[in-house]
Amino acid sequence: MASFEARVSSKGQLTIPAELRRDWNLQEGDLVEFTRLADGRVMVRPRNLPVAALFGLLSHLKADPAYASDDEAIAAQVVMDDKATMTVRKRSRAA
Repeated sequence: MASFEARVSSKGQLTIPAELRRDWNLQEGDLVEFTRLADGRVMVRPRNLPVAALFGLLSHLKADPAYASDDEAIAAQVVMDDKATMTVRKRSRAA
């Protein structure tokens, strides 16, 4: 895993390392998104891709043959999630 450093300027600006700019095809004016994760880490990603670049991104996903429709699969997941939270709630009340 590669690691990069950047120094913060007096104006609070960062210079993105050249290798990352090349990899991400960043040009002047492109957006970069910073997301703070629950564990305190920060995820950085370029926001310079056009919507058309996302076409086909999920084409490798196939429907689950166990369900007749997406609605049926979603309903089954909601029921499983509900049962899981009820189990947790019952355990915490018994304590």
